[in-house]
Amino acid sequence: MKKIVSALAILLLVCLVLTTLASCKTEETDSLVIYNWADYIFDDKLTDFKEYYRDITGKNIDITYVTFDTNETMLTRLTKGDSNVDVVCPSEYAIQKLIELDMLVPMHYFDEQAYTEDFSSNVRLAPDGDEVYYIHNSGNVEQGIIDKVSDAFGSIEITAEGSNQHKKVSMVDYFVPYMYGTLGILYNKYAFKELGIYDEEILNRANWGILFNDDGQGGLLSEGLTGSILMKDSIRDSYAATVFYLLESGKLDGLKNDDGVAYADMSVGDLINAVDDQLLALVKDALTEQKTHLFGYEVDFGKDDLLTGNAMVDLAWSGDAMYAVEESWNDSLGDEGDYELSYYVPHSTGNIWFDGWVVPKTRNPAHTDAIKLFINYLNRPDVAAANLLEIGYSASVKSDVIKSDEAARAVLAEGYAVYAPELWDAADEDGNPLSQEDCDFADWEEFELYFFHNSYLDEDGNLVSYDEISNSNWRYPFESAATNADNYRNIDSLGVMRDFGTKNKAVVTAWNYSRSAGVNALPLLGWTALAVAVAVGAVYLVIYIKRVVRQNVKIPQKNKPDDSGSEQ
Repeated sequence: MKKIVSALAILLLVCLVLTTLASCKTEETDSLVIYNWADYIFDDKLTDFKEYYRDITGKNIDITYVTFDTNETMLTRLTKGDSNVDVVCPSEYAIQKLIELDMLVPMHYFDEQAYTEDFSSNVRLAPDGDEVYYIHNSGNVEQGIIDKVSDAFGSIEITAEGSNQHKKVSMVDYFVPYMYGTLGILYNKYAFKELGIYDEEILNRANWGILFNDDGQGGLLSEGLTGSILMKDSIRDSYAATVFYLLESGKLDGLKNDDGVAYADMSVGDLINAVDDQLLALVKDALTEQKTHLFGYEVDFGKDDLLTGNAMVDLAWSGDAMYAVEESWNDSLGDEGDYELSYYVPHSTGNIWFDGWVVPKTRNPAHTDAIKLFINYLNRPDVAAANLLEIGYSASVKSDVIKSDEAARAVLAEGYAVYAPELWDAADEDGNPLSQEDCDFADWEEFELYFFHNSYLDEDGNLVSYDEISNSNWRYPFESAATNADNYRNIDSLGVMRDFGTKNKAVVTAWNYSRSAGVNALPLLGWTALAVAVAVGAVYLVIYIKRVVRQNVKIPQKNKPDDSGSEQ
């Protein structure tokens, strides 16, 4: 009997093991390690990707999401060689450095056959009934980004020792565009109106001089701006803005670089990347002189200072600016309310930047399916719409692709409270139906004009820009350039910055000098000593008050113990 019981037990155990193994096989889980900027993706879309991945491959996926705060932090981690991340999202100049160091795997995203040829057999590449299958999304990417990157970086030479040393490659083969934006000027237009400088002719003559309180003709733009200007605490962005200012103000007239090329004759792209000693000295001097007009330097709080009235002007990134402008709506301004802040990219010259996904050589090759499916997934129109809504910057997916996709329109309609019942259930958080009056936009057409064209229709049906100074669309500069090429900004006026290379140390030195110039140690020490004295005095004052209070407080007799320890 015991033998029979033992045999049955063994049989049950074998069945259990086989069942467990079969279950493991059907519940097989892949992994993906993402290294990205903080707050640079819509979290819900990571969850949606897991579902999409299961639909495409039949497998689950675990995602590890790690963040960095600067390109330099990311570069340090990757170049140490002990990083096991699968996909990274650097800025364009950092991608250049990684390519030069031969640290990236070419993806060839814009060649569908090359991109998909190393997928495993798990990936469903063709339709099979009603099942979800892979759709390559490279055609959704704005071509202008590819053109800009190709023009700016050309052939990049790999400098790291090894079999690829001196090989020249294209950045387009190594990265997939994700987000992009511009560098410009965020300002309080109602404060400018009070100063009498909110004028198309005045501000379009001053351009980048607004940051230097220069009217573009060598004079002061406004005494009221002194002490109310913020500068970005960023070497690259401040350098670019200052070079543009020097060009516009005529301070580069007649000057040539070491190769004998006049600065004034350079393209915007070449000028923004010029870092010879002469130009660097001019930038340092201009930034040092600028300090007399500054409220201070900032990285992330400039928009708050403008909203609270501490400052009037800030060198800003378009995504931050968009957030600040939308937050500045004031019902009491104008006839029916207005945005208090506005964002302006000078028509003469400007900087456009890009972030994109790359794959480091230290990735786990077993994660190839997850890597490539994730990157391609981000260029789906509804995912791009969710990300640009969450992040604030411009998604690399073309605006026309987003506008023509119903799922993408639904994402934006709900996110911006558009009265469009055909796209989403127009209801509040409690499920109560929203009326047209309850929504921020009366219909999709009104929202589309605002979001994609920065415009609205007046009472007479005329198309009017929300910002008559810039009169262009800072969310979609490529579309704006095509529309306003004759009268306003042409996309060629926006340059892409490359890595400073061997001149990086010199640029950092000049920047540190400009930031600290004019700070006198003696007054600083004096104020520090005064602060210490006040603090010490305050402490003694508190102690003195406490003693006086104790002396005047009478302890109730019934709570006072006698010598024996009992209460009286």
